[in-house]
Amino acid sequence: MFERKQKRIERSCGAVVFTRDGGEVRYVIVENIDGGVHGFPKGHVEPGETERETARREIAEETALDVRFVGDFRDEETYELFYGATKTVVYFLAEYADQTPRGRWGEIVSVAVVPFAEAMEMLEHESTRRILREADEYLRSAAAES
Repeated sequence: MFERKQKRIERSCGAVVFTRDGGEVRYVIVENIDGGVHGFPKGHVEPGETERETARREIAEETALDVRFVGDFRDEETYELFYGATKTVVYFLAEYADQTPRGRWGEIVSVAVVPFAEAMEMLEHESTRRILREADEYLRSAAAES
């Protein structure tokens, strides 16, 4: 009888990070050293951490930013990794001000702070673009309500 191998499941958390520059919202896009893919700061959940604790730690580690979470925005994406594991990433919405992002050496190739349209062009994956669209719509609806 053959034993069935249990599929590995990985969980990460991060955020769509933004700042305001002259009234314009600008998003933080990181380029990862692994394959040069662009996305949002994120990383693996450590034992005992909440999702938001993981997101805050990973953002600080990858970009040197101290952020404030905005509202109740929460979105996620799930995808298959090349080695067969399934990965789920939970994203929040987080804002920073009066700081300069810096990429973590050995992990992040570059950090860009760009307007929505430019961010959309940088993102290679449709699921990541969807999350950015939803975060941007959330921000606009929150601004319209205030």
